[in-house]
Amino acid sequence: MNSRDDDIADPILYRTYYSLMMGDILHQIGFDATKDNKAILHEFHKRILGYKTIAGRSQVAVEKFLMEVIAFWESEFGIFVRTNKKQELGIENRPLSELWEIL
Repeated sequence: MNSRDDDIADPILYRTYYSLMMGDILHQIGFDATKDNKAILHEFHKRILGYKTIAGRSQVAVEKFLMEVIAFWESEFGIFVRTNKKQELGIENRPLSELWEIL
């Protein structure tokens, strides 16, 4: 997909965020990845990162939001947030030399 500012984001970004990323975050902070918990977490992300919504936003805007979510959890809590199913759970505990292909 072209990444011009006026493009609507690829739906795969939303699926990655709501299913994989938010599920990982919730599990790592001790919560089940329920629909209600994901909604609460999403509102938290929007509030702390200063977004009103990511719905209908450009590819660039949603990519930036996702990167900010990843950076927040990594920098504040040391939590690795997966962005690809090939990245296994607990990946942050493996040596980087083993991970180049899947990162």
